[in-house]
Amino acid sequence: MTTEGVDAHNVPHPLFSSLNYGTPKPPTYIYPAILWAKLFGYSVASLRAMSVTVHLLGIVGLYFLAEIFFGWRYALLTVTVASLSPWTWGVSRVAFESLFSVTFLIWGIYLFLRSSKIHFTVLSGLCFAAAIYSYPPFRLQTPLMIVSLIAYAQWKKPRALRSWVCFVLAMVLPIIPLVQKTLSGEIQSRFNAISIFSKGYLNAIHSSGSLKEIIEIFINNYLLHFRWDFLFLTGDPSYVHSTRHFGILSWLDITALGFGLMCLLMLLMKKFRNDNPLFLEKQFILFLVFNILIGVVPAALTNSELPNSLRITGSWPFMCLLSGFFLWQACERWWGCWVVICVVSIVFAASFFNVYFKTFPQESKGMFGYWTLEEANQLKTDEDWLKFLLLYRYQDYNARYFLMQYHGLTCTQSRTTWEGMRDFLKARGTY
Repeated sequence: MTTEGVDAHNVPHPLFSSLNYGTPKPPTYIYPAILWAKLFGYSVASLRAMSVTVHLLGIVGLYFLAEIFFGWRYALLTVTVASLSPWTWGVSRVAFESLFSVTFLIWGIYLFLRSSKIHFTVLSGLCFAAAIYSYPPFRLQTPLMIVSLIAYAQWKKPRALRSWVCFVLAMVLPIIPLVQKTLSGEIQSRFNAISIFSKGYLNAIHSSGSLKEIIEIFINNYLLHFRWDFLFLTGDPSYVHSTRHFGILSWLDITALGFGLMCLLMLLMKKFRNDNPLFLEKQFILFLVFNILIGVVPAALTNSELPNSLRITGSWPFMCLLSGFFLWQACERWWGCWVVICVVSIVFAASFFNVYFKTFPQESKGMFGYWTLEEANQLKTDEDWLKFLLLYRYQDYNARYFLMQYHGLTCTQSRTTWEGMRDFLKARGTY
C-alpha cells in the first residue's frame, strides 16, 4: 500500500484488505500503518512497534477514564494492573490489529463520560465506530456495551436529546460501509468458517444444529473462559497469545479479586453493609461486571482455539477497572495495602519478564514463522526457491514475503510469480 498503492491482492486502496489468513485487515489498521511505515520502515519490528504503541495509548486512556470515576489513586492502581496484565502483554507485541479496538473502546467511553458537549459526544461516537471496524468481536460487544454505558450515564446525569442524536449519527454513519460488506458476506468468510453455526463444524461433531444443541455448545464454550487454569495458571492454549506459564490474570488481579471476594462474603452476611464498596458503588460494579461477561460472548460463538484470550479482549479494560477498584478500596481502608501491592507487582513482574524474555522465545518460535525463516535462509537458489514455493503453496503470504525479502520482488511482482507457480502446480495436479 505504501510503495505501490495496492494491497496484497493488487486492489487499490481497499476498505478491508485480505491476507489470506485470519480476518481482513481493517482501514483503522491499514491507513495508520502506511504513515507509520513511511516514518519507521516496513520491517516486522516496525509494525510490531505500532501495535504496542496503540496499546500503550489504551493504557493511558485507562488512566484518564479511571480518574473520572474516583480520582488519581484509583487511576494509578488501574494502570498498574493494566501494565502488568499477561492477558494483553504478549499480543500487544505482535503485529495484530485486535487491541486497536480495545484502545478505541477505552477512549470512546472516556470521551462519552468526560462531557456531554457536542464535540466530546461526536468524538466518542467516532471512537466506537473505529472499535467496531477494527476487530470482529467488537461488532457484537460494542453495541451491547453502549446500552450499559447509556444506562450508567443516565443514572449519573441525564443528557439532552441533541447530545444523543449527535452521538448516534457520529457512530452510525461511518459504519454504513461495514454493515453493507457484512450483509453481503464479503468480510464474513473467517467467521463463517469458525462459528458454531458452521455446517462443516456441526457435521464434524455430529450435531443436528438444533436450537437446543447450539445453546449447549455456546454455554460450554462460554464457561471454558472461566476455567481455573485459563484464568490463573496457564492462560491461552496458543503460544501466540500466551506464555503458557501464567493465567490471563496477573498476581495483582488475584490479590484484587481476593479483596473483592471478602467484600462479597461480608455483603452476603449483611456485615458492614453501609461501608461495603460493593454496596456503595453497586451501579459502577454492575456496569463493569456486565461488560466483562458480554465480552466473552463473541468467543463463545466460535468453534476453534478455545478458550481464546484474544477474542475476549473486550473484557480486559473492564477487568482492569474492577481489579483497580478493589485494590483502591483496600488501600483507602488500610494503608499497608500499598506495600502489599508494590511487593506483589515487583515479584510478579520479575517472574513474568524472566519467562517472557528467556523461556518464551524458545518455546514459541515455531508459532512465529521461525522454521519458515530457517528454510528460506537455506533455499536461496532459483531451483531451491521452487521447492520453497511448493512447500508453501497453500500459504501465499509466507512465500510472497520471502520472494520480496530475498529476491527483491515488489508486492505486485511477488503475486504474479506466486500465481504462476500455483497455476503450474494446478496443471500438474499437485496443488
